Amino acid sequence: MLRIDETSGTLVAPQASGLVQESPPDREELLGLVTASWDAFAGELGLSGVRLLAREPVPYVDLLGIDEASDRVVVILVTGDTVEWQLGRALGAAADVASWDQERLMSVNPELESIDGSQSPALVLVAGGYDPRALATIDWLASRHDVPVSAYTVAMVRFGSERLLSVRREPAEETDRGSEVEWLLSGATPRPQPTADEYTEAPPTT
Repeated sequence: MLRIDETSGTLVAPQASGLVQESPPDREELLGLVTASWDAFAGELGLSGVRLLAREPVPYVDLLGIDEASDRVVVILVTGDTVEWQLGRALGAAADVASWDQERLMSVNPELESIDGSQSPALVLVAGGYDPRALATIDWLASRHDVPVSAYTVAMVRFGSERLLSVRREPAEETDRGSEVEWLLSGATPRPQPTADEYTEAPPTT
């Protein structure tokens, strides 16, 4: 979990106790926070190997990054809301970026010159929540078809005048849903976040 520093507009390590649950930040605030504090936020996602290259290079892509280990473009979409159409928008954005030739990629950032155009972009969704059908689709795409898509839910709690942001990977086990916020509201310290080593990593399906 990360504390929102209202003075600097960045995400920093939290203080514990006295927490009250609140709604996540709206899209514009969350996008600004994530952009200003990408290294800290990527660490919470378990994606520390992804480097941020551009904010809103086109209207339908919130953030564009590069996974340096796999030399793959990463399309990142951010919203504090729970909306049914978010997965369709995200897949459409990734599909469009996948069609970009090297010249188009380099116009966004020269560091994309080395990108292998045969690889589909990885897709990362960050939202205040997900429609159950969206989560089922994400799990199906990742676990059954090796589509490089991952989703994360953000939640926020207030500690006095400070706000703290937590991140949980989806689809989560039922026993884990809301557990991070509930654990913190009980007065305990944050539980360690799991590390996501691969985009296609997903819980086994039955």
